[in-house]
Amino acid sequence: MNIERNNEHDHALFDLLKQGDEVAFGKIYTLYWIELYNAAYKRLPEKEKCQDIIQNIFTDLWNRKAELDLENPVAYLHTAVRFQVLKHIARSPKNSFFGESFENKLISPLQADGILLEKEVAELITLFIKALPEKRRKIFVMHYFEGLSTAKIAFELNISQKTVQNQLTVATQALRLRLTHLFLFVSAVIAAIS
Repeated sequence: MNIERNNEHDHALFDLLKQGDEVAFGKIYTLYWIELYNAAYKRLPEKEKCQDIIQNIFTDLWNRKAELDLENPVAYLHTAVRFQVLKHIARSPKNSFFGESFENKLISPLQADGILLEKEVAELITLFIKALPEKRRKIFVMHYFEGLSTAKIAFELNISQKTVQNQLTVATQALRLRLTHLFLFVSAVIAAIS
């Protein structure tokens, strides 16, 4: 099904959805499912979880159709994706959010979300790093910004690899908590003005 995308068409579909039009809902689903899935997957590379998130967003969209009053339906859907992904990350302390490269997992996805959010995150990270105890700060910077392995850091600092891993775990969990709070706040603000 090839449906042309434009703002007027989006608003017309969402207006029909608000009236309970199942055909309009099906078109919205067809138009946005892959786009929303991709948006979720770039933040949370877990196929099944992302599928669940998108299904939940569409279920919620249908259930709340009468309440919807959207200036920008696409922004609303993308905000819902970000919010649901962040809720999942916040609930999953063992999530692989920091398991891979710090830059790839944290900074890169934000670049697509706007310069303002990227700037806020950069400032938060800078303040966070400055507030770390000296040893933990050095380990954090060596690992995430210089790309050194925990074994290499342990060798260079003449400490055990386990100590390096423990320091990184404490630092990344604390940073994840602060970033999650920032993202939830930003998502709530975006949702309020959408």
